[in-house]
Amino acid sequence: MYWLVKQDKKKYMWGIIVVTVVAIFGLVVSQRASKIAMENYKQHQIDAREIEAENISDSLKHK
Repeated sequence: MYWLVKQDKKKYMWGIIVVTVVAIFGLVVSQRASKIAMENYKQHQIDAREIEAENISDSLKHK
């Protein structure tokens, strides 16, 4: 491995740069997806509570 790196340092550096950029991009995308998933989950909880309250209200009206 060291011999290959010594032979072509420019390709090695480009490889490290590409891998680093891809890793950073993946991290950013993952963080954004997690944030969106949490927001969707919170909204789902709010919607579920509203539906449950409506169902309770409807059941009380029919009695």
